Amino acid sequence: MDKNKFILSILVAVIGLLMLLSPQTFIAFAVIMLGIASVIDGVFIMVATRNLVLDPDYRLMMTIRGILSIVVGTVAVILPIVTAAIIWKIMAYVLGGYLLVSAGLEVYGILKLHRNGIMIKQSLIETIVLVILAIALFIIPSKTAGGIIVGICGALLIFAGVFSAFLQWRNRPITVVPDSVVTENPDDSEKTDSDENTENI
Repeated sequence: MDKNKFILSILVAVIGLLMLLSPQTFIAFAVIMLGIASVIDGVFIMVATRNLVLDPDYRLMMTIRGILSIVVGTVAVILPIVTAAIIWKIMAYVLGGYLLVSAGLEVYGILKLHRNGIMIKQSLIETIVLVILAIALFIIPSKTAGGIIVGICGALLIFAGVFSAFLQWRNRPITVVPDSVVTENPDDSEKTDSDENTENI
């Protein structure tokens, strides 16, 4: 049994349980996590992505995207912590709008990268993920639709976590304890042979 995978499976199930029992808390937590990811992404854009192409227009667009990502991400992390809990709903919509804008800027960047012969597969995947996350952030704050989506995801995570943990437990190594073995004393063996010889005489 892989202990790391077993612990990870349990963690996934616990997250799923949290999504079922307290969807609003989970969504607020998810908004903060997305804010942190947005800040990290913004720093990466400023340090690496904007320098992939020397085109001034490309660098300007990526600079705008990077700064916007850092600012929005920072606000998404700080506001829900220091203000009323209701603010996370507003930040969910703000993050959703930002992700759509970011996806649009990413499409512009993809066109520039493609023209300069740079691989764009990763950028395409990132754009698709941004759009999906944006749509989710617009839907999730709604109590009805958001609660249903989070509940379904939570149930799936619980099932996946429990099933994975069961597989890891079932495949655990089984230690076989051997039965006790009686070791014959050499002196007793010699004595037995001597007695048998005496009887034969």
